[in-house]
Amino acid sequence: MLIAFLAAAADLHAQRTKSSLSAGNQRNAEKGLKDNRYFFYFINSSITNLGTDEEKKLFREAIQRDIIAQQLYMKFLFLESFKEIRRAQKILIDLYRITLARDIGSARGLLNGFAPAVVKSKDHLARHYLRLGYRDTEDARIDMMMADNFQENLYSMRLYRYSKAIKKVKHGRRYAFFSMLEATTTREERRQLGRHDYKELRDMIEAASDPDRKERHLLIHADNYYLPLEGQSFYDSVWDSPNLGEIPEYENYLKMN
Repeated sequence: MLIAFLAAAADLHAQRTKSSLSAGNQRNAEKGLKDNRYFFYFINSSITNLGTDEEKKLFREAIQRDIIAQQLYMKFLFLESFKEIRRAQKILIDLYRITLARDIGSARGLLNGFAPAVVKSKDHLARHYLRLGYRDTEDARIDMMMADNFQENLYSMRLYRYSKAIKKVKHGRRYAFFSMLEATTTREERRQLGRHDYKELRDMIEAASDPDRKERHLLIHADNYYLPLEGQSFYDSVWDSPNLGEIPEYENYLKMN
């Protein structure tokens, strides 16, 4: 009788442990999928507008693995889903690091390029915008360095800090354009400069930019507002044609459940 009772108790404990592990895996996968939506949003416009072929290749794989993770979650394969989420985030860490370094460089390039005209104009507001641009760009660099030095396996924490850096560098580039417009346009045109919407600023940047720099300035302006300059975003294009068979593990997942 005692042996039967102990066996039943052990079986009940095993069931509870298994159920607890499954619930934990589900929570981890659910949080990871939610985090990934945020991380993809912050990087999408940078890759769409300014990404190199190598950056697009990395981004494509990260999106594919996230799509697979969503499919596995819907099949109640929570542990496998979380593994793919982690793989996607590891790729995103590399991608964020590459993209941030490029974006910080482009922000400094804009600020340094506009600085002579801003200083020459002796416009106090243009100089103020320039200082704000340099400040936010430097803050972005510091946030990037902080994320670089987080514990390696804290993927979400690192990506949240990288996202913060991306937000700051975009602000820095907005201020760069504000400083240029304040220094080079008429008083009537720059009145309430900070209140212009995206399209109005786009038209002003297009009119004020040198012909050989106009296209790049418009790409950066679109990226500052998390928008593709034209057409479909890269993220949406991958979702439209994910080709998940390119991921080696995908065939094994199809056999599960």
